[in-house]
Amino acid sequence: PRVLAPLRELCTRHGALLIFDEVISGFRLGPGGAAAHYGVQPDLATFGKVIGGGMPVGAFGGPRDIMRRLAPTGGVYQAGTLSGNPVAMTAGLTTLRYLRRYDCWEGLEELGQYLKQRLGSVLTRSGVPAAVVRIGSIFWIAWGSSAAPASAEAIHPDAARIYRDVFHGLLERGIALAPSAYEVGFLSLAHTPEHIDRLADALGNVLDNLNSESNSTDQADNEPEGSES
Repeated sequence: PRVLAPLRELCTRHGALLIFDEVISGFRLGPGGAAAHYGVQPDLATFGKVIGGGMPVGAFGGPRDIMRRLAPTGGVYQAGTLSGNPVAMTAGLTTLRYLRRYDCWEGLEELGQYLKQRLGSVLTRSGVPAAVVRIGSIFWIAWGSSAAPASAEAIHPDAARIYRDVFHGLLERGIALAPSAYEVGFLSLAHTPEHIDRLADALGNVLDNLNSESNSTDQADNEPEGSES
C-alpha cells in the first residue's frame, strides 16, 4: 500500500496512466475496491468475474475523457468475443445492485474478522507456525511463518509441503480450498459463521492428526536400533 501514492504522483508527473488490477480486490474491499480503500485514484481499473456474481465477465473502466478514446467512439480498438453478453450483463447488474442496496460490505467485513479470529485460535492451539492474513473478504494462511511475510521471497520454503497435507486433509472432510499454498481464498454472501466454524473445526482436526503423525515418526526415529516395540 505504501507504494501506491508515490506511483500516483510519478504517473501524474510524467503524464502516464496509472492502471490498477482490481481483479482480486475489486468489490471485495468495498464498492471502490483497493483504490478507495487506500485512497489512491487510478486512471483505469480492471475487474474480473466478481462483478458478475461469478459469471464469465470482466470489465475495465476509467474517466470519460479516457474511455471516449476507445472504439467505437475513439481510435483505440478494443473488442472481445463475449463482450456485452446479455446473460453475463444481467448477472452483473443484478449483483452490483444487490451489493449497493443491502450494503453487503459491512457484513462481509464482520465475517472476515470472525474467520481470522477462529482460524487464528486453531493455529495457535495446534502449535503449527502459520499466520492468517486478511483484508476485507480476502484471506490467506502463510504456512511456516508465525508472522505475515512482507514479500513473496519471505514465504517459508516449507509452505507448499505443509499446505499439501492440510489441503488433502480438509478435502477428505468435505472442504475444498484453492489447491495452491500461494492462492488466496474469498468469502461470499453465501457464507455464514456456521461455515467458518465448520472450516475451523476441520482444520483443527487435520492439524491434530498431522501433529500426531509427526510425533509418531519422531519417536520411531529415536528408538535404538534393534529395539522391540
